[in-house]
Amino acid sequence: PRMSSDEASSAGDAVDIVLYLFVLGPAVEWCLKSPRVNRGLPGSWRGISLAVALLALVALGKMAWEVGVREPNHFETLGVRVDASTTDIKKAYKAVSLKYHPDKTDAPDAPAIFMRMQTAYETLKDPQSRDRYNKFGGKGSDEPESMMMSMAIFYIMWLVMGYLLTMGKASEDARTWSFSGLLALAVIEYQTRVLSFEYMALVLPYNTINEKIELLHRLFPPFLHGSRMISQVIFRDVGLYNKMLVEQMHIKIDELGKLVYATQKELAQHGSAGSAVTTDAFAALARKEADAPPAAAADSAPAPAPSPPAQSAAEQQAAAAKHAAAAEAAQSQQNNRIANLILFFLCYSGFKYLVDKD
Repeated sequence: PRMSSDEASSAGDAVDIVLYLFVLGPAVEWCLKSPRVNRGLPGSWRGISLAVALLALVALGKMAWEVGVREPNHFETLGVRVDASTTDIKKAYKAVSLKYHPDKTDAPDAPAIFMRMQTAYETLKDPQSRDRYNKFGGKGSDEPESMMMSMAIFYIMWLVMGYLLTMGKASEDARTWSFSGLLALAVIEYQTRVLSFEYMALVLPYNTINEKIELLHRLFPPFLHGSRMISQVIFRDVGLYNKMLVEQMHIKIDELGKLVYATQKELAQHGSAGSAVTTDAFAALARKEADAPPAAAADSAPAPAPSPPAQSAAEQQAAAAKHAAAAEAAQSQQNNRIANLILFFLCYSGFKYLVDKD
């Protein structure tokens, strides 16, 4: 049995609650998290594609079911397009009324069909009533305020539902996608119903604007549900990831500082030991040369004999001092290199932290 548009809409709302909460929810979650589907990587493009295909297939099947069980609209009853003129509607009514008039046929359902055609003609023969019926369906006879209120109820309800279903950091992308889709749907509905700008004139030419908008309304729940599931699976907490990177950087810097301190301490120990050994060796050599006897030549003058050893000791002490100064300069240069290395890593870690924080 066929249902009216309002009955089909109510039945569709009930089916939406059961279908998307208790059937498609576990099915989409399995597509996104199953190791067999995603090959060990949850949220892969294979799982996402399968989930989107499943949602699209169910939505299209549900839309086809609603179109099949609803009653035909007035345009379909008379067999004319939505953009047909008043003359075309009169011609179509005359043709079908002669076919289904109770005086012209003995079919048992002829009177009911004829009455439905007469009701359709009475609505469509006037351009204003035809325009209201095309935009708002059976509610076209209501006041404009009530029609706008019925439009607003849908968006208020799904705005609240979308916000509640997409709470939390893991659903931030889903909130953006769903609110963007709801805004786009509101713009399309306002322009078609209020501004009479028909986007879908070539799509389903025998269906009214009201029926096309209702079909778009039916597409929003699976879009919201799919966005929420996909967003939760592909979510990556960037703040937590950056925090872990900073902690790892701090650990590495601490280890580097310990290594630099140990290296500096070892270099200081080796440098002080080498300087002490060199100084002691040169002092012992100087004392040995100072205590040595004079030359054996008897005819030589005694005064100038000790002069060469004293001059040699002075040169050796100067060389030792020069060597110690060179060692100290090398050690200072090594310390400066280590300090520059530590400063570089500190600057790099600070710059990395600021970049990741932004």
